[in-house]
Amino acid sequence: MEIREVIEKRRTVRDFKHEEISTEILKYSIENAFKAPSYNHLREWDFIIVKSLETKLKLVESENLNKEIRMDELAKLFENEELIKKEMYLDAIPKQNKMILNAPVVVIVVFKPKKTINKVDRIYDLNCVASAWCCIENFLLSLAEHDIYGVTYIPQHTGKVKKMLDIPEELEIAAIIPIGYKAENAKILTQKEINISERIHYERWK
Repeated sequence: MEIREVIEKRRTVRDFKHEEISTEILKYSIENAFKAPSYNHLREWDFIIVKSLETKLKLVESENLNKEIRMDELAKLFENEELIKKEMYLDAIPKQNKMILNAPVVVIVVFKPKKTINKVDRIYDLNCVASAWCCIENFLLSLAEHDIYGVTYIPQHTGKVKKMLDIPEELEIAAIIPIGYKAENAKILTQKEINISERIHYERWK
């Protein structure tokens, strides 16, 4: 498959089939993830593969995703936002619990930060985060090549999640990624059309 085809194929999916993902595809995708550029050439990333319902339930509890969501309150919260953004959040937030529990596999990507998050004061200090996300994109593209999709969820309570998964204190979580084959009724949200020529600047912003 051509790289452009894979890029166009990759989409965010929150609704999954109850179908297992082979170990071979997971390993292939992780191997490709480790081919991403790394700011210090050390590729300080790790992948935690979660399949058990028990661990998924603990993830949901750690992130307080088991609380009731009122759609009327949620709609009011985003009523003044751009339509595409509003549709995304109204679809995404109520599914955060279900997408973690129903995904056949949940992948937690861990990285080693240059500084602890509370001490970051320059963009330069976030090189490690940028590298981790290059790694994540390689992973997602490799999954899409095999018709497997996912969604990146950024945890709000990383301390709880790290403790629950026994992640060393000096490491950080880049993303929690539920992955799976797309359900027949999976909702694919509209992407905003971008005029590329308006986003390219030469020599300076103008």
